Amino acid sequence: MGITDDTLKKSREEKRDQWLRSPQWGDRNTTENWANNAWGFLADFRQSVTRDIADRALSIYHVTGTYQCGRGMSEYSMLWTTPEEQEKFDAAFAEISRYAGNIDDTMDKTGGSNEWTDFGLTLEWTKQREHFPMLPKFRVWTDITAESGTLPPKTGVYVSVDDPHASLQFAWVGSPNGRLVDCTSFNDLGKTALAAVGRSRLWVDEKAMLDFVFANLSNPALSSDPFFKDPLVPKSVPSLVARNAFTSHPSQWCYVELLNGEFEPVEIETEHNSHEQHRFASGTTCHDNGFYFTPAQVDSRRRFERGDVFPDLGSTYGKVIWQWDAKQN
Repeated sequence: MGITDDTLKKSREEKRDQWLRSPQWGDRNTTENWANNAWGFLADFRQSVTRDIADRALSIYHVTGTYQCGRGMSEYSMLWTTPEEQEKFDAAFAEISRYAGNIDDTMDKTGGSNEWTDFGLTLEWTKQREHFPMLPKFRVWTDITAESGTLPPKTGVYVSVDDPHASLQFAWVGSPNGRLVDCTSFNDLGKTALAAVGRSRLWVDEKAMLDFVFANLSNPALSSDPFFKDPLVPKSVPSLVARNAFTSHPSQWCYVELLNGEFEPVEIETEHNSHEQHRFASGTTCHDNGFYFTPAQVDSRRRFERGDVFPDLGSTYGKVIWQWDAKQN
């Protein structure tokens, strides 16, 4: 809104509207038309965000109004801006939309199923995992349970009791929209892909996913996809499989508690001898024999054996992270 107000002010000072009125389009492309109409969508959006923040104190959560705001504004011309001004505005709104997208994927239960999927959560983890050399510990409360279609006894994240492939979901107690919905899990195609590609490579290894598709070209779950006839390229194949790899069904759920201040090292992917993600904070235990190094100290490369504890070194560099050395000779 600050970007918009500054741009509206500049447009008025430069009297741009006099060049934008026309016998054919009238005031459609003018500053004032945008200010009198499209600006209201931003004002409503700000009000809804304020409400959303306030409701959190009552354990009430909402889908954001980002899509509706953007859709409404798109109906109005921005020819009153310069290309640079519109680019700045579009970039700012795109940043809001990306942030809101994760909220909406968590809160949207209108379809009766969980928007969190194994595909989406895996891709998000690949983006964020470098920030987590240690993972928070969790506790599953087997006495805090609820069924799909009911409100949870406690606001938070829940795990399926009866389906090991089901994605987690977030549920809350303050409003009917917070109910636990059906779990999202693998269908037959998803289970086949998991078995063929493997847990550590599913969704993220584009070549392995492409090989899986070529081996299952006759599978109707894939061939019926509207984009299946497009040229198969590695980059698009994981999403092709993911669009057709999930199903939903009712489940029983248990509450998962985050144990603040308690951590454990990230599990090492040993499948296919993949070491590229071997990163350990000091004080954690080595899982694989080999040479490691840390950016926190020059010439730190040394060999560790399984069970050794990675040392802190007393460095002023910051957090000491030991990494697997690609050269193991």
